Formats: sequence, structure tokens, C-alpha cells
Amino acid sequence: MRKLLNSFKLEYAIVLLVFTLILVLDLTQNMLVDILLPVSILSLLGLVSAFVLPNVLLTWLIIFVTIIGSVIMMVGIVYLPFIERLVLIFTIPVFSMLGAYVKSLGGIRGSALSDQNNIITYTNHVNSVTKLKNKKNAARFYAHYLSFIRDAQNEKLTIEVICINWAHNRQYMQLNSSEYNRVLKKIADSLKKDRLPDEVLYYTDPGTFLIFSTQQHVNLKNHLDRKMKGDLDKIKYADQGVSHDLQYKYAYQSVNAQNIDKFNTFKELDNNLKRQFETDIVVEYQ
Repeated sequence: MRKLLNSFKLEYAIVLLVFTLILVLDLTQNMLVDILLPVSILSLLGLVSAFVLPNVLLTWLIIFVTIIGSVIMMVGIVYLPFIERLVLIFTIPVFSMLGAYVKSLGGIRGSALSDQNNIITYTNHVNSVTKLKNKKNAARFYAHYLSFIRDAQNEKLTIEVICINWAHNRQYMQLNSSEYNRVLKKIADSLKKDRLPDEVLYYTDPGTFLIFSTQQHVNLKNHLDRKMKGDLDKIKYADQGVSHDLQYKYAYQSVNAQNIDKFNTFKELDNNLKRQFETDIVVEYQ
């Protein structure tokens, strides 16, 4: 019930504002002196001030109006009954505060909706566990790089692709989803740490990571691969007090002007990498 009330705070505030306005205007019609017009004008001024002025200026306005109004109505010579004087004094302060309350709730609602849209956009592009962009983003990056290779007309310009798959990861997820997510994050963090800053990492499928890099010197490439594999082998899956070693499958592909027609789309590249994984499976169980 409390959550329901919290979700409709803005609506309740608007209803309260409208109800108060109707109540005040109705009371003015039953008073000895007709003050409907001045109360209507003061109510409008209070609401306009609430939505136009910053909170600090609005606060000072309420204080100033209350003090000046009290002095004029109570000390000065005004031929009005006491109730009418009170209504005129507090009309602007009351409606200014109600308007400010509605404005603040509207700002919170707008901010919440904006944050929600940002979260939806983020989750549509980034995996929540690995904090890496997804397959669609990888496809866009690959297409952009291919167009760059075609335009450059340089046979030496090459994009290196490394695909890493955590073997049997779906089975591990079924055993213990929390531990699965922990290990998955550990793998992602290890790759972020071991790969070069100019290499681009993606999380394309369950348990599958993709790395794009420019062509590297053989010694550097071998060093990075050894370091990466060594750190990945240190990651363990722990369930019910038992640690399990993880198995990985690796697929490599270089794409340049000479073979670009074979890997003209990301789907063709992805299929090639998956076929390499299937070959690894055959070797593993021979």
C-alpha cells in the first residue's frame, strides 16, 4: 500500500492543490465581504511564482508577503472582518508552497523517467555482469572497420579477432547462477586487465568474449596470449566447497584486404569462429 501511495504522490499533490483552491474560492463566496476576485488573483500569483521562481527566491517571497500582508491587514486601517484578512494574508504563501510541492514532485518524476530510459538504453547495449558491450555493438564496430579497410586500400591493414568461449558455461549456470555470474565477471575483469588499452572487448554470447585489435608484432601477440591464458586458467568455479577448473576454447581470425570478401559481414566472421569452436570440441573428446 505504501509503494502504491509513493508512486502516486504527484497525482495526490495535484488533487490537494485543486481541492484547496476550490475550497478557498467557495469560502470567499460565503463571507460578509466579497473577496473572490482578489483571492483568485493572489492564488494565481502564488502558483505562477512557485513554477517560475527558484526555491530560494520563492522562500523569501513567502516570508516577505506574509510579513507585509500581516502588517497591512492587522496594523493598518482596513475595513475587513478578521477572517477575510487572514485569507488575504495567507493565500499567496499557501498556494506558493502547494505549487512548489507539485513542481518538486514533477521534477522527481521526470528525473526518474529519464533515469529509467538511460538504464534501458544501457542494458540494451551493455551486459550487466561483464560490463561489456554486446553482439550488436560488435557487429557495428566490425562493419565500420571493414569499410575503413576497403577505403584505405592498404593490404597491410589488418584487424585481428580473438574469440574466447568458456566451455560448458551453460551447465555451470544451471548449477549455481550466482557463482556463474561471479566467474563471468572475473573472466571479463581478467581480459580487461591483460589486453592492450587500444583493443576492444565485447561480450557476444553466453560465456563468449570477442576481442578486436590491430595487427601486432608476433612477439607481443604471443606474450599477450600467454598472459591472458595463464590468468584465465587461475580462475576457479567454486560450488559447495569444491573448486572446479575451467576450460576455454579459442578461435582466431585475421581479416584484411586479401580475405575481406570471405568475411564480408559480422555473421560470416561469427560463423567461422563458431566452426573453430566445434573443431576444438572434436579434438577435446577424441
